[in-house]
Parts: sequence; structure tokens; C-alpha cells
Amino acid sequence: MKKYLIILALAAGQLCAAQPDFEQYPNPEFAKMIYEQPWIANLNACPYELAITPGKLSKAPRGYKPFYISHYGRHGSRSGWDQDKYEIIIGALTKAKEDGILSASGDSLLQETILVKEATNKMDGRLTVRGQREHREIADRMYKNFRRVFRRGSHNIRATSSIVPRCIVSMAAFTNRLSELNQNLNIVMDCGEEIQKEVSNDRGHEITTNRRIIMDTIRSAMNRDCSAMMSRLFTDVEAAGKIVEDPFRLSHAICSVARISRSFDFDFNTYRFVPFDIIYEWADYHNLYMYVGECNSLEFGDIRMERTEPLVRMIVRQADDALANGNVAADIRFGHDYPLMALCSYIGVEGISERYDWREAQKHFISTFYAPFAGNLQLIFYRSRKADKPVLVKVLMNEREVHLNGLEPVQGMYYSWEELREKISC
Repeated sequence: MKKYLIILALAAGQLCAAQPDFEQYPNPEFAKMIYEQPWIANLNACPYELAITPGKLSKAPRGYKPFYISHYGRHGSRSGWDQDKYEIIIGALTKAKEDGILSASGDSLLQETILVKEATNKMDGRLTVRGQREHREIADRMYKNFRRVFRRGSHNIRATSSIVPRCIVSMAAFTNRLSELNQNLNIVMDCGEEIQKEVSNDRGHEITTNRRIIMDTIRSAMNRDCSAMMSRLFTDVEAAGKIVEDPFRLSHAICSVARISRSFDFDFNTYRFVPFDIIYEWADYHNLYMYVGECNSLEFGDIRMERTEPLVRMIVRQADDALANGNVAADIRFGHDYPLMALCSYIGVEGISERYDWREAQKHFISTFYAPFAGNLQLIFYRSRKADKPVLVKVLMNEREVHLNGLEPVQGMYYSWEELREKISC
């Protein structure tokens, strides 16, 4: 019940205004989602449980049992970036308060921003308590959904991580929960520079440089009318104009605070201070930023897919070893959102691997549901008691069964590992 009350409270800030015409936006569905549930605009900074509801798992084909899991998980909820975003808000609103022109809404924004800044404690990108909880809960569900993997045969689990602290702490939270559930598990953890090259590949300079042309085009078309926001935050807009040099920059700083506040379990909806048009365009910009650079986009997909090949080779190599020797129950890896998005695009996960140019991607793609904090890909391997039957694999994207583009399942949601291996081998 509490969760639904929170949802209603968060949405109230947007619902009190006149409902916009969603059809005017490139992606009406995305716009409606943001209006009704503002945290959808958080995109890759959305806490796992707000973006994802684990799906019901289908029964395996007759005679098949799970025996091995290959996993890649993004770190959990973290603090944000750029302390200057907090100072843009705090500096302007504090001065307005001293001058006696700060409204009650402006004072609420000031207090909420201070709370988020204090929670960050000058440590950008640090895993929060919520981030640890996310991984403990995912580990718990993985173990309970696939008990047979962890209780039969081998108890060995190989865990690897990016060298970035938030990923290492995520790995610790996940493995600690598995150990609590089964003290017989032998979990070996590792991270280092060579592992980093596999689990934390990125787009590279070529994409970063050329993507900027597209993003500058989108940014130049953004609505910069912040008059409604200024009227809400200040009692004297003319005087406030001498304090706030760039209201558009202030609006984006507010969105940045809003998108990260839930990482600390704050329930307030800081988006409510910004006009809906600006929120949507801000989210649309960042959404496209990720799709164009990290997924199989028409502009840069070929380059990005090539750069994720080290991670794909790692997954295939470790799966081959586990299948051949039968001494590993699971390989669990911890990294970042960009490699996760590229990996899912590479293997053909439905919903993220479709190839669009950036204008078409505006109409279809919503990164919140593919790369939230603690986003994960799980390949669940199944074996039949009959030796002549093929090994099957089921793919879970954020704990929901998904189809793979370009590959026919053997049955339901179950694919031939041999066929998938052949498709993705590089």
C-alpha cells in the first residue's frame, strides 16, 4: 500500500497542472509515462524497483532443468555527478531568500536540493544503500527462482567486476546475499585491468566526437521558455532575473537533482518545479544520447557492436568452460549501463537491439526499462536428461523473459545455445 501512496504523491506534482497533449511529442507513450510517473524521466538513473517488475517465468520444456547461469549486472543506485549542479540551485535560491523574493515553492526546492547534496557527501558516483539493497534482492530472486543451479552438482561461482568502487560494492552485496542463502557456495571474486577491458568496454572517441553533432542539433531545438518556472520559484521575477543568469541552465540542474534523489530513498518529486515540456525534452535528449552511442543505431551501431566483442567473448568462453567441465554453477559479472546496453543490442534482445536512426529512435526507445540502476542480463542454461538433446538457454532482461531478434526459439522462450553461440561468436 505504501508503494502506491508514494506513486500518487510523486505524480501529484505533474497532475495538478493541465494535462498536455501527448500526441505533440515524438513519443506520445513516453510523454504519458513521464506525466503519470515522473521517475520514468530518470532514464539510466532510475532505481531498479521503480522501472522494473520481475516477470513470471515460464516452465522449461519437458525433461529440461537449469544448471548454469551467465549474468551481467550494472551497479546499483548511486549518487550523481557534478557538484556544480547543486550549487547552481542552492546559490541562486539562497541569494533570492536573502533578498526576500523566494516563494514557498522556491524554498521547498532549496531544501530538497540541500538534502540531496548532503546525502551525496561530495562523493560522486558512490553506491548508495538503495543500490546495495537492489543487488541483494536480485540475488535473492535469482537463487529462489533457480535453486537447482545452486544446490545440485557444483557450488562454484565466479564473480568478476569493473574496478570502479560502486561495481565492486555491488558485487559484494550480491555475493553476500548468495552466501547467506547457501553457505556451501564457493564464491571466488576478482577484478583488475584485464577484466576491466572485458566488462567495462565503452564507445570510444570516434562515436563520442561524431555523436555530438546529433546531440547539438537536438539541444538547439529545445524549448527555452522558463517563465512559468521562474514565476513559481520567485515572488519577483524581474529581480530574480538579476540572480539567475540562465533560467534554462537552472531548469536542467533541477532535473538532474530530481533524477538522482530517489537513489537515496527520498520520496519527493523535484520535477514538479519544472514545466512538463522541459522535462520531456531533457529526458528525450538523454535518452537519445544513450541509444545513439551505446545501442545498435544506424549512425554508430557497427562501431559500438565491435567494441562490445570482448565482453561477448568472455561470456562465450566461460559458458563453454562451464558446459565442458560441469564445475561452475554461475558466472556473475558487475559493470556499467553502457556495456549492458551494447551487450543486449549485440545478442539481439527484443526492444533494445532494433536498429533505428536517431529520429526513429525518438519514437520507440525508452532506456529506463533497459538500463536502470542494477539493470541486468541473465542467460539461464538448461540441460535435458537425454544426452542427444541440445542445451537450451532462456534470456532474462531485468528478470523478464525476452525474445531474441534474428533467432527462432526451440520452444516458447527457450533458444538453442548452439545456435545463439554461433550467432554471437566473434
